[in-house]
Amino acid sequence: MTRNSLLLIDKPKGISSNTALKQIKRKLGVKKAGIIGILDPLATGMLPIVIGEATKLSRFMEDLKKNYRVKIRFGVRSNTGDNEGELTFDRRKIPSLSIQDYKKVLKKFHGIYIQKPPMFSSVKINGKKLYQYARKGEKIHRPLRKTYIYNIDFLDINEDILDIEVSCSKGTYIRTLVEDIGSLLNIYALTDNLRRIGVGHFTENDMVDIEDLNSDANSNNGFYDISEMLSNIPVIEISDNDEILLRQGLQISFESMLNFEEVIIRNPASKIIGIGYIRNNIISPKRLLKID
Repeated sequence: MTRNSLLLIDKPKGISSNTALKQIKRKLGVKKAGIIGILDPLATGMLPIVIGEATKLSRFMEDLKKNYRVKIRFGVRSNTGDNEGELTFDRRKIPSLSIQDYKKVLKKFHGIYIQKPPMFSSVKINGKKLYQYARKGEKIHRPLRKTYIYNIDFLDINEDILDIEVSCSKGTYIRTLVEDIGSLLNIYALTDNLRRIGVGHFTENDMVDIEDLNSDANSNNGFYDISEMLSNIPVIEISDNDEILLRQGLQISFESMLNFEEVIIRNPASKIIGIGYIRNNIISPKRLLKID
């Protein structure tokens, strides 16, 4: 099932997402593949890989909610926001709070969350990635970004380590969130461990290790049909003749209660042919796939 599909990899710690992608392409013998939501080398967990025609639909999965398990270390900060940067220790005493107090602090971050992207990130400003400036010791103005925190669950507190689980929108930098939590508690904080445990409706149980991958067509572990990465979009089915018209770039008539929204388009053989936009019972093609 390696062709035209979604693959959910459990990325190991210590390698970049691009290195993981190269290993996967080599193991599976595929040329066309891409990443949805890059993970830092420090981070582990769910790395969605789109293969073949699935690469055309990446943006429809990018907007899905992300879930992370995070270890916060109090009393120290770093220039990278994690434990791999230059460390600076805090002389202030780590706050001794009850579990309920920690929960109250975490709840303050729920909802719209405005943050500044870290210098050690791949955000581009003036044609260069921020980490390129950071490595030269340069600082540059970073515009604030609006993200959304759906929930932060308290898991455990053990001396200077706080364990939490975060559910957030795309574009949320967990390292910055961790530093902001520390600031609210009046103590330095950094990300000691970060693991992505879910994207959309996918969970940890849906992932596969890179080492366990092979190009065997009968091995489906970690692979998912394109339809599963588009589960948040309504589906319609059209006739063979209408498919021909769409592939010619034409609009088609389609009676539906749906209006002013994107739809998944299937043909009579139940194969996804692409994404369209329906308005006043007229479907316009947006992104069509090549299918056999």
